[in-house]
Amino acid sequence: MKKKKRLKKAIKKRRLRVSMRATRSAKENGKIMLWQMKKILQCHFPDLTDRLSSLDDPRKVMQYTIEEMVMAALVLFILKSKSRNDFNLKSNEIHFQENYYRIFRLNLPGMDAVNELLEKMEPHELEALNCHFVSALIKKRVFHNSRFFGKYFYIAVDGSGAYNWGDTPPKEILPYALKRESSKGTVSYTGQILVAVLVCSNGMYIPFVTEWIANDGQKYEKQDCEMKAFKRLAAKLKEYFPKLNICILADGLYSNVTIMDICQQNGWKFITVFKDGNLPSVWEEVNSLLSISQKGCNREQEQRSYPYWIKRNYQWIKDLPYQKHTIHWMECVQETTNSETQEKKESRFVFLTNLDVNYKNVVDILMAGRARWWIEEHFNTLKNRGGALHHKFNRKNFDALKNWHSVRQLACMMIQLLQHTQELQLLKKQKGMKMTWQQLWDDLCTLFKIHEIEEIIAEIDIWCSKKRQVRLE
Repeated sequence: MKKKKRLKKAIKKRRLRVSMRATRSAKENGKIMLWQMKKILQCHFPDLTDRLSSLDDPRKVMQYTIEEMVMAALVLFILKSKSRNDFNLKSNEIHFQENYYRIFRLNLPGMDAVNELLEKMEPHELEALNCHFVSALIKKRVFHNSRFFGKYFYIAVDGSGAYNWGDTPPKEILPYALKRESSKGTVSYTGQILVAVLVCSNGMYIPFVTEWIANDGQKYEKQDCEMKAFKRLAAKLKEYFPKLNICILADGLYSNVTIMDICQQNGWKFITVFKDGNLPSVWEEVNSLLSISQKGCNREQEQRSYPYWIKRNYQWIKDLPYQKHTIHWMECVQETTNSETQEKKESRFVFLTNLDVNYKNVVDILMAGRARWWIEEHFNTLKNRGGALHHKFNRKNFDALKNWHSVRQLACMMIQLLQHTQELQLLKKQKGMKMTWQQLWDDLCTLFKIHEIEEIIAEIDIWCSKKRQVRLE
């Protein structure tokens, strides 16, 4: 009887602990988020304020310093505000401005004033600022454990729609917008971006450089396109990261001689999706060589992931000549069987690469090629998870749109580092917790708005007074 009573008490205590974890207050969650944010800023962006203050300020009359203006735009995206007005409403809450000053030691301007500054700033200023912080993180070896093969930084490249101005864009935007005409004759004007994103083996994606797919504001014979924009983006990557070991990951649009030439000139590697019908001469040679055993190499792999049995069959052909290049062809046919329903599903992945392919590394190269998918997660974050990509923070000034996007990219970098800290990853995995990133960001906003955080900041400042290390997972 005594053993049963002790067991019942132990079960009650355990249930109480789980319940307490599950009902942790918004203030406590917000405190954890704030603590991790300050750690990231302290360890990985220690010179942020100094760098912002060194930006070229085009204003003649200044009520706020340039670092106060740009930091306010940055915090707008860090707190995942949907618009300038949304952030202004948040800043009118009881403790927001006081807490903002305690955290950043900067005054908080209105978003209209920030927008006026971004209209006047040269876009390359904030772009160079982003690349400075990426370079600093690389020098600190923050991403080195997440490299593929312990050597290459895998840069996924893809384009996405950013803005749609309908059939009547503002006259200031019209010279830059891309004109699209449907089969029914409907005309629309859009703004698009081409983004290079660092893909890490732990699932982290860090924006590197953005190139706008846009006309140059002058009369044109042909509109801008993704491949033209890629040439400009590649030049930026080489300029900002001249010695980086880069492997480009791209979709089927990039299986062409242009990307091969650019990668050869810059000393880069590439893995591109290879669709049926692309480069017909290469496909003809592949199909003829697959029947020759000494040319076509094979490897099989089986994996159990309950309730699925996964069987993969790899094939590859080396040293295919294409114009002045030598490339390698790879294919993975994946068969997934549900052990409970016996339902089968087959998938096929085909890539071209200039990486040397062999029996030992073919699986890793193919998995790296499939990691290109993380750039789609990046776009999903920008559009649907707080990045407010489709919202026009400025409706008439194209340079302002570019500057707002550069600030958004810097915030996205910080958020990725924050979400991959060991502490927040453990918080998400705690048993009895049904925590989402959205809830944690809401709790951080709540902390800003309605709680006094002077004591919390004092604790953090004591912690920051010594050199610290942030561990990523």
